[in-house]
Amino acid sequence: MAKRINLGFVGCGGHAVFHADVVAKMPDMFNVVAAVDTNKDRAQTFLDKYAWQGVATDKVSNLSSRLVGGDGLDAAVICTPHNSHLELSQTMVNAGVHVLCEKPLWEGIFDYEGRKVISDAKDRGLVFSSCHPRRFEPEYLYIKDNLPDFLHLYGSLVEIRFEFFYHEPSTSWKMEDSLLLDHMNHEIDLVRFLVGPSPAKFWRLSQSHDRYQVAGRTAYGLAIWFSGYRQLGTRVFRNELELVFAKGRVRVESVLNSRTGMVASQVSSLSFEDGYEPPVLSFPERRYDTSLSAIMYNFGAAILGEEPCYISPEDLIVNSMICNQLRENEQASIP
Repeated sequence: MAKRINLGFVGCGGHAVFHADVVAKMPDMFNVVAAVDTNKDRAQTFLDKYAWQGVATDKVSNLSSRLVGGDGLDAAVICTPHNSHLELSQTMVNAGVHVLCEKPLWEGIFDYEGRKVISDAKDRGLVFSSCHPRRFEPEYLYIKDNLPDFLHLYGSLVEIRFEFFYHEPSTSWKMEDSLLLDHMNHEIDLVRFLVGPSPAKFWRLSQSHDRYQVAGRTAYGLAIWFSGYRQLGTRVFRNELELVFAKGRVRVESVLNSRTGMVASQVSSLSFEDGYEPPVLSFPERRYDTSLSAIMYNFGAAILGEEPCYISPEDLIVNSMICNQLRENEQASIP
């Protein structure tokens, strides 16, 4: 690979560390030249951890011209609290910098600004990406690849249910956050990834900093149920996906132990007609950062013109739009 991408991190907290851990394993693709945080010491500690000889600065909301221009910054990973995502993304795009921004891409029900920054990036030939690791996780890829077989075996798909059970919030700003806004992006993206886009209506049943519940229905009658809870006392992340067909069901379970960084997952199924349960398919344990590595590699490869960005502009828009609408209103829709 002839060219290394000059990369900057905007925000140096926990999410940035996850991305940085995988970037550090890609020295042939990325050259980290800047770390930006509201706390300059945290930015410097972030650089020091990986022995990156970059520029550490505490300027976040008003990025210096040196950061986005003079140092030859090619791309940025934005990992700040989400109320600053839109402003920072627009600053980077205006400076001709490729962007990978954590979800949601913006905060608020006025979607024009969010659409604009993605459109501006496209017009400038810039890659604009985000982080949806389930698209790279083997259990969900298995479901997507084998969905035609499940439809043949069990008939039409009538419901999709997804629920998660995570540890209680570990940062102060998440205690005042909406879990729906913070996380439903992943759930709606997974549904669209598995079964494709469709007009849909959604109803918010509950939301707080540590729980949310949403019901939905697509234009072709597929029922959707999302629920999430951040109330566990242990550092465990449990995800459960269930696809309900007219004549059977398929269930996915995955559990991340964040102390070991390892994920265990399995797929099971059941025929309602005769009670037959095929053997449970268990996937080899994997490191959590495997999917993050795939996302960061795709970001770099898309910048270099070697492969397309894994997620479409429309998916990026819908994922943030529907969450913001449901945060503010009890009902929202995808046209």
